[in-house]
Amino acid sequence: MLEETTNNANIITTTTTTTTNEPTLTQYEAERNARIQKNIERMKSFGIDDARKKVMTMESKHKNNATTSLLSKKRVKKRSENATQMDRSKQPRRTSSRVRGEKAPDVFVPDERNLWEPTYNEEIYTQRQVSNLGDRKSEWQLFVSGYDQQGRRLYDNNRGVCCHQCRQKTLGTHTTCRKCNMMRGKFCGDCIFMRYGENVLEINENPEWECPVCRDICNCSFCRTKKGWMPTGNMYRAAIASGYKSVAHYLVLSRQDDEEKAKLCEEEAERVAERLQREEKRRIQENPELYAKEQEERRNRPHWLKNKK
Repeated sequence: MLEETTNNANIITTTTTTTTNEPTLTQYEAERNARIQKNIERMKSFGIDDARKKVMTMESKHKNNATTSLLSKKRVKKRSENATQMDRSKQPRRTSSRVRGEKAPDVFVPDERNLWEPTYNEEIYTQRQVSNLGDRKSEWQLFVSGYDQQGRRLYDNNRGVCCHQCRQKTLGTHTTCRKCNMMRGKFCGDCIFMRYGENVLEINENPEWECPVCRDICNCSFCRTKKGWMPTGNMYRAAIASGYKSVAHYLVLSRQDDEEKAKLCEEEAERVAERLQREEKRRIQENPELYAKEQEERRNRPHWLKNKK
C-alpha cells in the first residue's frame, strides 16, 4: 500500500512539475525509451546493425552500375562539326520488286496432309424399286395441313407426330404403315406428296399401304447415308421442272439399272416438262393477275420466311 502511494506521488510530481519549455515524459514513456535503448545496444552487440549497413552499401553500388550501363547504351553519338549533309537525291531510289516489275519467285509448299474426302457408293435402282413407286388420284394442297392461318407450322411436343422425312413433330395429317406399324412409317402430308408423289388422304384409306422405308425407296438423309449415298437436300422444284411427279420418281426412274428404260423415262419426263411449260404460258396469257398472285404466294414460302405476327 505504501509503495502504491509513493508511485502515485511520483507520477503526480512528474506530470505537474515543469522546468523548461521541453515536454515532461511520463513514467510509461520513460520506461519505453529505456527499453528501446536497451534493444539497440543488444542489436549492436549481435552485429546486426553492421550487417544491415553492408547490405545497403552493396545495393546502392549495384543500382549505380545499372544506371551507368543504361545511360551508356542510350547515349547517342553526336555529329562532328566538319560533317556535311548527305545529298539523298543522288542515291538510288529504294523500290520493291513488284514496282520494279520483277516476277515473284514461285514457292510451292506441298501439302502432305491426308485430308479426308467423302466417298459415296454408286446409286442404282432395280426394277423392283421402280414398281414400288407410289401414285395418286388427286392433288394435295401444300402448306395447309398442320399450319395456322398465318402460314406458320404448328409444333406440339405432346400431340404432335414426328415425320420420318423432315424430322418435325407437328400437328396435321400423317401416314401409318400397315406393314411395320413403326415410327419410320409416319410421314406428314407435305413430305409424302413432294418426296414420293402420294396423297396422304388416299393413303389413310388404303388398308394395305406400305411406307417408303419398307418399299426400299426412302430418300431421307438418314436412309441415304446408310446406303452410302449423298443426301439430296431440297430438290422438289428441280424434280417437278424436269417432268417427274416427285423426288422419288426423279431419282429412281433416272438411275435405274436398265439403261434403255431409264432413257425412255427421261424422254417421257422431258415431254411432261414441255407440256407443263406450255400450260404455264397459257395460264399467264389467260389470267396474268391470278398468275402474279400465285407467284407472290410462292415467294412467301417457306413458312419460316414469313413475317410472324
